[in-house]
Amino acid sequence: MAAVKRNTITELSEQDREYAGTFAEGIDIADRTQVLQYGSAAQKKTAQFSESSLFSVPVNDLNETAVLIRELNGKLNEFRKAFAAAGNITIDDTDAISRFKTMYDRFSSAMTETARRLEIERGALLRHIRRMEELREKCRLIVREYDLYIWAGRKHLEECRNTVLPEMAAKAAASGMMENSVRTEDYRSACVLFEKKLDDLAVSRMLPVQMMTQLQLIQNSDAVMAESLLKLYTDHFALYRSRVVLSLGLPQNSRAKIIDPSVFEEACRDLEKAMKAVIQLSSDSIKNQQEGMRMFTDRKKKKE
Repeated sequence: MAAVKRNTITELSEQDREYAGTFAEGIDIADRTQVLQYGSAAQKKTAQFSESSLFSVPVNDLNETAVLIRELNGKLNEFRKAFAAAGNITIDDTDAISRFKTMYDRFSSAMTETARRLEIERGALLRHIRRMEELREKCRLIVREYDLYIWAGRKHLEECRNTVLPEMAAKAAASGMMENSVRTEDYRSACVLFEKKLDDLAVSRMLPVQMMTQLQLIQNSDAVMAESLLKLYTDHFALYRSRVVLSLGLPQNSRAKIIDPSVFEEACRDLEKAMKAVIQLSSDSIKNQQEGMRMFTDRKKKKE
């Protein structure tokens, strides 16, 4: 087993130190059964959490979000092609203007429906984030329990080695009795055994800490995705609509173009760029989610 550093626990609050100090007074390292069971409650909670989390950690399906945006992007390209095919639309071409309005209304309705569904997807992400926070809090409480066990154990071990053991050795030397020497060596061995137990607990503590890190990775990815969706269906959709309206020119004669193709195309290009960015972010979020879940799925495979 690799050596475990002494600073493997979180700094305890004054209240926790008082509680752990009181708990330390009840430790008897000469009782091997107590030593072997020391900290087992925290280890059991870690195992139970790890097992239950295989089924309780929800996986948010971001593929559907990407599909929604791809579908809208496809409709945007259809709108662009239809506009390009229509040619220059002049103020006296009422049929062309009517067709453009029909095309725009169709795409605008698609944006409205996509925004509605993306808002639902965002709500699912926010619920997912809250669930991750609940699981992280459970991990944090388990880590705190490990910290209390380790802090109390180290405090007691220090007292045993610095006070009790020297007194026993001095008594054995003064008495010259074999049984006192044997008792001293047994106590010294008990100290070594208890120290090993504390090192084992420090190693076990790493698992819930790693779980917290993995859960936070998922949580952070969800938060970025939720914010990007909100920006897409509130800011970018609204900006696109306003820019299309602005692309309507103020012609000076009946043969002038009523719609500026360059402004229209720029608006479409920027919206497409925003949608593709969210699609890419969705792909990255799926990878982060899979990475965050790997610890739980790997443990399940090992169990099987």
